[in-house]
Amino acid sequence: MNKKNILILLISIALFNCNSHLNKSVIEPLTVRELKKTIDNDSLFKNTYEYIVYLRDTVIKNDLDKVKFTELTYNQVVDFVEFSSDTTYFKPINERIEKEWNNKYGIYKKQVDSVSDYWKKIKQENSLEQYVNIELVKIDKEYYTYSRDIRNVNLGFRLTPLKGKVEQIRFGFNIVAKINEKEKNDEYSSIYSALDKSWCRSTSPFSRPVVRYWEASYSDEQILKYKSLKTLLRDYNIHIEVDKIRKDGKNISRDDLNIPESIENHWKYENHEKEYLQDLYFEDVVREELNKEYIEKYSYRNKEIDKILKKEFPLVFEFLRFQPQKK
Repeated sequence: MNKKNILILLISIALFNCNSHLNKSVIEPLTVRELKKTIDNDSLFKNTYEYIVYLRDTVIKNDLDKVKFTELTYNQVVDFVEFSSDTTYFKPINERIEKEWNNKYGIYKKQVDSVSDYWKKIKQENSLEQYVNIELVKIDKEYYTYSRDIRNVNLGFRLTPLKGKVEQIRFGFNIVAKINEKEKNDEYSSIYSALDKSWCRSTSPFSRPVVRYWEASYSDEQILKYKSLKTLLRDYNIHIEVDKIRKDGKNISRDDLNIPESIENHWKYENHEKEYLQDLYFEDVVREELNKEYIEKYSYRNKEIDKILKKEFPLVFEFLRFQPQKK
């Protein structure tokens, strides 16, 4: 045996001796010395070991379940982690999965956009904003008589009828910092960007522009108490939406449009800067409006990768994904 082969053999023996304790069953804890030796050799093992301990001591409590994994070693789990992190191996697989997903589900993007645009057109054509224009024109602050602390903040909105007298109206608004909004936005994602609104109702008819006041909510008051109207409009956008109106003795509601809930939810996030949030309600639209099955890309990829991992490391996969049976 030449010197080179002897050197390789010696290195192999040393590595084996260094990590031989990893041939223990995962059901058996490592000693502190063994754990230190392994982490000194591979700092990433710390996270792996923590998860093994969590499964062994918290999830897999039943001894009969633990019996399944007595032959499973720490080395096998380490091999699984290294394999699943092999970007070179999974690069062509990810490309294949991407192509498959696009062929199966990518085609629904244009169809959902078409459905969304249809309802946007319906909403625009029947918008209640055609009957009245609303704008914030005044911030009125009430102070305590014994101090300069703010007692109440009232908002004055100018209501301008556009098609004759309005008998009653209800509208909602939210105040959103401009710095928190995307550079490019549309009226739908603006309106639905916040899940909560402050609601204002007026039951007194008006046939000419009027200014009416509503008390600000606590959360809005925290924004408004130190702002003038000028600085508020400089730093914040005020999104206003008319919800109900009474005109010529007839009640008209936004609900009368019967816009599907999945569409309205989709509008909240369709232009979100985070792609995974854009898909939050996309599946609902596909299922409810297109009557098609849909799996979002992230879930589809994970499902396909899991098939590979389960095939290559069946026992490790079962251990890491263990779910106790419900009684």
